[in-house]
Amino acid sequence: MRLTDVQKWLSEDEIAKIYTASYWNNIEEEKRKEWWIEDGNYSRCLEYLQTSKLMHEYRQAEEFIREIPGRDLRVGDLAAGIGWTSALLSKIDAVAEVHAVDISVHRIERLFPHCVTMLGGVGAKIRRYLGSFYDLKLPDGYLDVVFLSQAFHHAERPLQLMIECDRVLKADGRLIMVGEHNIGAFQLVKRFAKVLLRQPRIVASFRALFPPDPVLGDHFYRRTDYNFLFDAMGYGAKRRVASTGQTIFVADKAGRRDAPGRSAAGESY
Repeated sequence: MRLTDVQKWLSEDEIAKIYTASYWNNIEEEKRKEWWIEDGNYSRCLEYLQTSKLMHEYRQAEEFIREIPGRDLRVGDLAAGIGWTSALLSKIDAVAEVHAVDISVHRIERLFPHCVTMLGGVGAKIRRYLGSFYDLKLPDGYLDVVFLSQAFHHAERPLQLMIECDRVLKADGRLIMVGEHNIGAFQLVKRFAKVLLRQPRIVASFRALFPPDPVLGDHFYRRTDYNFLFDAMGYGAKRRVASTGQTIFVADKAGRRDAPGRSAAGESY
């Protein structure tokens, strides 16, 4: 079934003011990427999803949706990109609606329909929005799941994003973050030693050791940073280290009877 038209929450001028939006709306740059599938040649993109282990990482995260009891789940896929995760989420029987949000015009409008075709997604379940994940035009408590794949660490205002996710989640909702950087004590020591070899002075600041990427918008957060956010919002959370080496966080809003409970930094399952 054909996808419904993209709902535009943002104007072109508003998009232009968003941090790193110019990069994600650079079509000529995108045409060089594995996920440029507008010509209908999907093999390169499918191979990339497999060899990068992004597909395997997604499958690990998907299980935390499948284990939620009940049906007719509403899922928000934030920073959905070309829509490959949205397409797969729409195929879960218990999922009734997938609300995909992204700031890239060509991804959400032009490449997204190809991804749904490529992966056999259920177009009737999917709604697309050109918008910011800081300002979701959805009602309070509307979603059962907020899903962020390779996305949360792109937020330069993580607390604001967490607050907005909390707003749109139901009282027993679940927040799933996939592909987050796994920065613990070992990674800190390793980066410290690497920086020390390059420059004859000691760098003690975490931000100096792990500066954000001004082009891609990647930010680096420690496990303690994530734990602080979850604790501050009253979420029970656990983390899982995926086969890619990145982290999957599963955080349940207060009210879930099957919530995993708070975990110490470094715990995995």
